[in-house]
Amino acid sequence: MGLHGAYGAASSRSSDDDEFPPWPDTEATEVAETTDAADTTDVDDEAADTAETKDFSEYSRTQREYYLKYQGERWDRCHRCNLVFSTVEEAAAHFEETCPCLWCKRCEVTFKTPEEREEHFIHGSAHWRCGVCKYDAPAVDVQEYHWRKTNHKFECRGCNFWYEKKYWDKHLTTSHACTRCHKHHGDEGKRKQHEAEHAKEAGTFLCVGRCGREFPTIGGMYGHIETGHCDSSIDSSDVLRCFAIHPGAEYLLVKDRKAILQRIFEGKHVYVNPFKCPGEGCEEGSFKTFSAFLQHATSKRCPFEFKSGPESMLVHMGKHLFVDSAIARIQAMNDNTRSGLQIHPLIPEHPRDRTPHTIIPNPDILRPFFTNIARCFQVCMKELILRPSRDIKKQGTIRIRIMKSFNREVGHLEKIFYKGNQMYADHVTNARNPHGDLLIYFQAMRMGVPAWRFLRDMHKVIRLFRVMLDFEAPHQYRHH
Repeated sequence: MGLHGAYGAASSRSSDDDEFPPWPDTEATEVAETTDAADTTDVDDEAADTAETKDFSEYSRTQREYYLKYQGERWDRCHRCNLVFSTVEEAAAHFEETCPCLWCKRCEVTFKTPEEREEHFIHGSAHWRCGVCKYDAPAVDVQEYHWRKTNHKFECRGCNFWYEKKYWDKHLTTSHACTRCHKHHGDEGKRKQHEAEHAKEAGTFLCVGRCGREFPTIGGMYGHIETGHCDSSIDSSDVLRCFAIHPGAEYLLVKDRKAILQRIFEGKHVYVNPFKCPGEGCEEGSFKTFSAFLQHATSKRCPFEFKSGPESMLVHMGKHLFVDSAIARIQAMNDNTRSGLQIHPLIPEHPRDRTPHTIIPNPDILRPFFTNIARCFQVCMKELILRPSRDIKKQGTIRIRIMKSFNREVGHLEKIFYKGNQMYADHVTNARNPHGDLLIYFQAMRMGVPAWRFLRDMHKVIRLFRVMLDFEAPHQYRHH
C-alpha cells in the first residue's frame, strides 16, 4: 500500500480507537521522495534539452541568415546592365571586363551595388581579411597561417584570441600572461612563479641575472654570467663578491682562504685557482671559476652535494647575485655623478705614445655630452628606490616608482649616451694620429677616471636598467 493510501486508511479511523493516527512508515517515505525527485529531475532534463535544442536551432537559423545576407546573388544576372547569362564563364567574362565592382570571382556571385560587394568581402563565409594588410584568405585556418607567417597578428593561447602587434604586448602585460604558454595570472609574482615551474619541469636553469635565458646545467648558467655575456652586465667579479659574503665560502676555497677573501672584497684580481672540492675522496684539483667548480660538483664522479635549505650557497647566490650587484653598480654611478663632472684633457699614459704629433682632445667639444649623460642618469635615479641587504638572510630590493616614466627616462638616457659615445669615438678612439684621452673628474667623490671607463660603466648600468624593465614587465617594455 502506498504512502498516501496507508496514511488515509489510518486517518479514517474513529478517534475512539486511537487518539492519534499512526506515523507514516520511514522507508516508504524515503522511496516516495526519491521517486518524486527522479521524476522532477527527468522533467528538468527534458526541459533543459528542449531549451538547448531550441537555442541551438535559433543560433543556427540566425547564423544562416547572417551569411545569406552577405552571400550575394546568383551569377546569371547583371543588375547594372540588365543582362542575363547562361553560363558562369559568360558571366565571369562580362563582370571582369565591364562591371568588376559587382562581381566576386572566388564565390562566383554578383551584387546590385559596390557597397554590397564590400560587405560581402567583410562578412562573407569565404573571405577572411588580415586587418593589417590586404590579404584575403579563403578560410580561417589560412588566415591564421598568414598571421603566424607574417606576425601581423599574434595568438594568445591563454584566451584563444588574436591580437595585432600594437595590442599584443599590452594584452600580455595586463593579463600577466606566461611567456611560454600564455596562461593568465592575477599578478606578476604568480606569473614569475609559474615560469619558474616551466624551467623546473624542463630540467633547465633560469639565469639568475634575469636575462631570461635557460641552461641545461647550473654550471653552464654561471659560466654565461662570468664571461660577461649576460644582458645584465654582471660578470665574474660580481659572482666572486656574492660568493665571498656567504658564511660557508671559506670551506670551498684553497688553503690561503683569508688572503683570497680579502682580495675579492678589495676588488683585486685573484691569481690562483681559488676553488677546491671538499668532497670526501675527491681527487680533483683546484678550479679557477665558480662555474667550473659547479660543473664538477654536479657531475656523477663527485661525491660532494650542496646543502639544501634557505641558507644554502646556491639559494644565497640566486637571491643576492643580481640584486646586490645591481644595487652596488647603480649606487656607485649615482655617487659619482650626483655633484657634477669636470672634463680635462689627459695626455697618453705611456711614454712611447707621447710623440710630437700627439693630439690632445678638446674637452670643450665633448663636455656637453658627458654632463648630459650624468644629468639624464640622475633623472632616472629619481624613479628608483634602492635598499641594499643588511645581512645574508635578507634580500635587498630595487623598486621602480612609475614604470612608464622610468622607461621613458631610460630611453632618453640611451639616446644621449650613444650620441656622446659616438662623438668620443670620432675625436679620441678613432683619431688617425696618436691621441690622448679625457679625464672625467667626479666632484662628489674627488676622484677621476678615463673617459672610456666612465662610458663603459655607464653602458653596464643602462643594460641593467633594461633588464630590470624587461623582468618587471617583459611584454610592455621590451627593448628592440
